[in-house]
Amino acid sequence: MTTTFEEKIEILRGKFFFSPSQANVSDIAESFISLTVSFNSRITEDEVKQTIRRVKADKASSASDISNRALQVSLAELISVLTSLFNACVTHKYHSKQFKKTQTIVLRKLKKSDYIDSKTYRFIALLDIMSKALKSIMIKRLSDIVETHCMLTNAQIEARRKQFVILTLNLLVDQVHTVWDCEIKYVIFMLSLDVVEAFNQVSHVRLLHTLKMKRTSSYIIKWTRSFLENRETLLIFDEQTSDMREVNADISQRFLISSILFLFFNASLIEKCEALRIKIEVLDFVNNINILVYDRFTEEFCRTLSKAHNVCAKWACTHDATFALEKYKLTHFTRKSKRFDMMTSIQIESSVIKLKSDVRVLEMQLNMKLRWDAHLWQIETNHVTRMLTLSHLEVFTWEAIFTKARQVYSAVVRSEIAFEASVWHQRDKKDELLSKECRLETLQNQTLHHVAEVFKRVNIKTLETETYMSSLHVYLNMLQNKIMLHSRVDDRTQEIKQACKLIRARLTKVNRVISRLLVIKKIVLLNVFIQEDAKIQLRRRRHTFFFTMISTSNSIAITQYHKDQWNQRWEKYRERVADINAISAQRLHLSNKMIKMRDDLQKAESILAMHIRIERIDLNAYLHSRNVSSMNSLWCNCEWSHQTTKHVLMHCSNWSHLRSRMLQDADFSNYWIIVVITKNLRAVAKMMMKTKLLKQFRVTRTLIL
Repeated sequence: MTTTFEEKIEILRGKFFFSPSQANVSDIAESFISLTVSFNSRITEDEVKQTIRRVKADKASSASDISNRALQVSLAELISVLTSLFNACVTHKYHSKQFKKTQTIVLRKLKKSDYIDSKTYRFIALLDIMSKALKSIMIKRLSDIVETHCMLTNAQIEARRKQFVILTLNLLVDQVHTVWDCEIKYVIFMLSLDVVEAFNQVSHVRLLHTLKMKRTSSYIIKWTRSFLENRETLLIFDEQTSDMREVNADISQRFLISSILFLFFNASLIEKCEALRIKIEVLDFVNNINILVYDRFTEEFCRTLSKAHNVCAKWACTHDATFALEKYKLTHFTRKSKRFDMMTSIQIESSVIKLKSDVRVLEMQLNMKLRWDAHLWQIETNHVTRMLTLSHLEVFTWEAIFTKARQVYSAVVRSEIAFEASVWHQRDKKDELLSKECRLETLQNQTLHHVAEVFKRVNIKTLETETYMSSLHVYLNMLQNKIMLHSRVDDRTQEIKQACKLIRARLTKVNRVISRLLVIKKIVLLNVFIQEDAKIQLRRRRHTFFFTMISTSNSIAITQYHKDQWNQRWEKYRERVADINAISAQRLHLSNKMIKMRDDLQKAESILAMHIRIERIDLNAYLHSRNVSSMNSLWCNCEWSHQTTKHVLMHCSNWSHLRSRMLQDADFSNYWIIVVITKNLRAVAKMMMKTKLLKQFRVTRTLIL
């Protein structure tokens, strides 16, 4: 067991930074590419300004100790120098040695039983801001060349421009539905492969050769060679710092440019798989490769997968890559499980890959029927952790106001609940859609009650208005419509349609041969295309009606449309509540006024103000209505009326001395006006705390008053 800091550092270096790959490059012949794509090597000052200003100001600084904020503040004086420096690097096809120096911070992975093994640690790299700026500019130039000249296939997805996760999953799901919609039923199998330490084992020679064969400009090739070589880093571990050492890592996974370069590295693998001309589709998420095979019989897919895997194995031998057999995942997609043998497994080398009922693709759980139950179960499981984290934040940050807790929920928890919901939101039938939305609505309702710190019996429509958080049904519809609006003008959507059309054409040709052999009616190609297109359009038609109801089809108009829908829903609810019995929160129209009103209130004041407005508070009238065993009467101690918030604040004789000061601070004597103005709410909250009627606010009384 290692005990000294130096020994630990050496082990971590070996774990994070592998030795250089020794790939077999004997098949690479010297070649001269006369025509290369055009490349604009000139970097303008506007590009440098936009790139540096995009970086977050207060992120951790690198080994140069130049903070992002300092460079942004002095950008006006340094812009000409930085532009000349970057232009010199590109012109001379050189990445400065100073830019290659990084700080590597070693962190423990969460939820590990012990930390003896080096695999229980991970690292983050702190990069120089000027290095980030130059790489960002080069990433943009390289991405422009890739998309303009179609250097990569449509199957290579991650780290490319406009390749959103939602559209990527739509490609996978649309391909599955296209096969399902065929007249003769097919079963679909998907084999997921994972490259071991993909970024650390990239061969420089192979990568540069691929860039050259793709007719990439010599500026990019030579700059890339300089970027990859002679990198140096120091490790920070256990509050100690090692010396600066050269590392042998070929490409670091922490760089965005590394993902694009890796797509070039494995481009030949994807092209060879697509060239098999069998019923196979390939999706490449950088180091995760998913092979889809569709066939009429489960026994035949083994032969097809073997061919595809043999191509992968040959590629791995020539590129010094290794596929992790223990991470292979095999799953199937079908809604007619009785027609096929669902116990089929395949043998690859010495391992037997068994079928699994669900698989994880881009952080989304997919089951064999694409019913999304596994994904919803995963959301519900993760929601417990999110709620626990949110609770800890609220406990340890007592001074944090309500609007901050709401912001955390909206940005983190709600985004996780609605993550990739549009993939299933547009395809499910109405009853199935309502069932899923109900499960997710339950999670949101629980969180809203927790964030607002109110009783569970508070009406959810009232709580949504008080927190200005729309129902999940409205929110999901808005997200879905925005994605559909984006897909109208997005080239990626056209690529998805083209990929599905190729599958239908391939299956139509096979089906016609089978139909003739079985003496079945002939399938006319034109009719098949019309039927298949009609089915796809039927699935995509949901929630598109609103486009005819707004004058401008843009994101702002969509947001406003769904706010109007939410407002109509709230007004209908207010109409059902009699004005004489309506609480304070139900007397106002839908507006973000209440959120802005609480910005100036402390956390305890904001929570108490919400309790007063919704009138679900620890007073006799409410507790007696909920049949609390210890509450025998709903009357106030003054015996004049029921103990409600309005009675305590405006009429109770026991608190007349506090009321006069409250009315003086509030400048109003009308109860319904007092509870809707920030200044008044603060005075009301302070008076309610001084009464000591609410036990949960007795401690905060000493901190605020």
